[in-house]
Amino acid sequence: MRSERAGAAPVGAAILRGTHMAQSPRSEFAKSAGDLLRELCREQRSGVFYIATTNSLLAQFGLSAGAITFLSFQNKQGLEALEAFDLALRQAVGIGSTRFASNVHVPSSKEAMPSTDYILEQLDGDSARAPERGDPKSVRINEATRLIVEQELVELIGPMGAILCDEVWGSPNSLDLILEALGRELPDPAQAARLRQNVLKRLS
Repeated sequence: MRSERAGAAPVGAAILRGTHMAQSPRSEFAKSAGDLLRELCREQRSGVFYIATTNSLLAQFGLSAGAITFLSFQNKQGLEALEAFDLALRQAVGIGSTRFASNVHVPSSKEAMPSTDYILEQLDGDSARAPERGDPKSVRINEATRLIVEQELVELIGPMGAILCDEVWGSPNSLDLILEALGRELPDPAQAARLRQNVLKRLS
């Protein structure tokens, strides 16, 4: 199999690689597509990494400065897409080709995303502990998560909720810390508990 380094591609170029699955699909994937995706993350690239399977299904991994911020497969996004893709690989679905495009818009995820490290471990076939749905310590902070938090905050305290969300967002690096910070700003502890409950329910 011919090897091409992602960093050698000029801006706007795409990387194309094909694989034929004579051996185990998971082991072949770990050597080719998984390694390339990990390399793109290490080089802090931005763009979309496409994986086409041998049964004509397409997985898309959106990268923003090396972090995987979007994942879709079989009309699913986020953790559900990762689980569906992992299941397909376990059912002996092969990898037909991969492509990285650096000149495309990276979609925003509509679902909470697991961490980049967890995604890479799953794709390599490692037995990483699955993040629990609704666990605020495992939820990736993205625009979809922010929108849910802001909506629930506005529902509780009105338009000031959007301003408060803007003030708090971005400093803590986890949803758990963000909810704690917002809870300290609310006058009623019951509101803080209700905010956390409602946000985690929508993320579950």
